[in-house]
Amino acid sequence: MNIKSLLLGSAAAMVAVSGASAADAIIAAEPEPVEYVRVCDAFGAGYFYIPGTETCLKISGFVRFDVGFQGDNADYSRNADDDPTRSYTTTTRGRLNIQAKEDTELGLLHAYIRIQADIGPDNSDENTGSTYDGGAVFDQAYFELGGLVAGYTETTWVSSKNGGASGFGSHSDNGLAYGYGQSNQIGYNFTGSNWFAAISANDDGDGSSYMPDFTGRVGGVWGGATIFLAAGYDQSAENFGVKLGLNTDIGAAGNLIVQGFYADGPTRYGANNAPANNTFINGAGTTFTPEWSILASYQQTFSPKFKASVGGQYSADYYSTAVFGQTPLASANSGVDSWAVEGVMVWMPVTNFEVRGEVRYTSFSGGGIGSSSNSTTGLFRLQRNF
Repeated sequence: MNIKSLLLGSAAAMVAVSGASAADAIIAAEPEPVEYVRVCDAFGAGYFYIPGTETCLKISGFVRFDVGFQGDNADYSRNADDDPTRSYTTTTRGRLNIQAKEDTELGLLHAYIRIQADIGPDNSDENTGSTYDGGAVFDQAYFELGGLVAGYTETTWVSSKNGGASGFGSHSDNGLAYGYGQSNQIGYNFTGSNWFAAISANDDGDGSSYMPDFTGRVGGVWGGATIFLAAGYDQSAENFGVKLGLNTDIGAAGNLIVQGFYADGPTRYGANNAPANNTFINGAGTTFTPEWSILASYQQTFSPKFKASVGGQYSADYYSTAVFGQTPLASANSGVDSWAVEGVMVWMPVTNFEVRGEVRYTSFSGGGIGSSSNSTTGLFRLQRNF
C-alpha cells in the first residue's frame, strides 16, 4: 500500500466520523433576555434602578461599637450603697437605611425607612453586668411627595428635610441640649432658591385631646451661612419654645454653630436637659426645660482624615412639672442653672471607617433647691459606614 492510498483512506474515515457526529448534535435554546441592574445617577451616588421600574433604590447604614465612660455623679453608675462610681458601658448598634426615589409630575416621590438595633447594658438591674438586646425597630419611616412629608421622623423643631445645616445641635454625637424628638407627623416643606420653610402637625402621644403639637422653621442660606428660626407649641403643656440659630463656615476648614433658646414653661420644644442625678431638683428621671439657653460649637477640619470640635452651653432658670409629690419649678425664677463643655475628635483612617472620642462635663447649680449635680462622661467609638 502506497502513501497515496493511505491518505485517501484516512480522509474517508474522517468524513464518516464527522457525519455521525453531526447527526447527534444538540442545538441550545436561545437565552432569555436579562435586564441587569442599572446605576441611577439622578439622585447622587449609591442609587440603582429596581429592575423593571423607574424607581431608584439606595441601601446604606453602619455598624458601630461604643464604649461610654461615666465619672462621679453619673446617674446610671452607682454601687450597692447608691453612691456614684466610675464605670464604663459598651453598646453595639446596627443600622440599615433604605431609600426609594423617583420623579413624578407632582415632584419627587421619596420613601425612607431606618431600621436599627442596640445591644448594650441592662440598666433595669444595676451592677449585674448583664446586657439587653433591644431588637430591631423602625427608628424612622416616612415619605415625601413634592413638599408633603408624612410619617415618623424628627419634628421640624429638630430639623426639616429642606433645612440643610439648620438642624440638630452641636458637633458632638448628642449635640448638647437642644430638644431632640421624633413623632408621627404630617407637614409641608416650602423651598426657594436660597430660603426654606417647613411646618408640621405632630402627634404628641398624649391621647387627651384632638389637638396635635405644631412645630416649624424658616431660614435662608447666604454664602456659607445658614440663619434660621424654629418654634414649637406643646399642646399638652400649653407652652411654647423658640430658637434662633446660625451655622456658618469660617475659612476653608472651620464651621461655627450658635443657637439661642427661649421657653415660656416646661415643654418638649426647648433646650431640654436632665441632670445626671436630678433628684436634687425634682425627683429622678425627669427632663427639664430652661427659660433661656445659649449653645455654641466650633469644628476645625485639619485634613480629610481628621477633625475636632469644642462646644459649650449655658442654661438658666429651669422649669419642670411636679414629680413624686415634689414642688414643681413652676417659676422661671427657679434659680436652677447649668453649664456644659465638650471636646470631640474624629479620625477617619480609611474611607467609611470612623474613630471618635468625646468628653463632656456638665454642672447644675440648685439655687437653694439642693446641692449641685456634676457629671463627667466620655465616649469612644469605632464605626464602619456603608
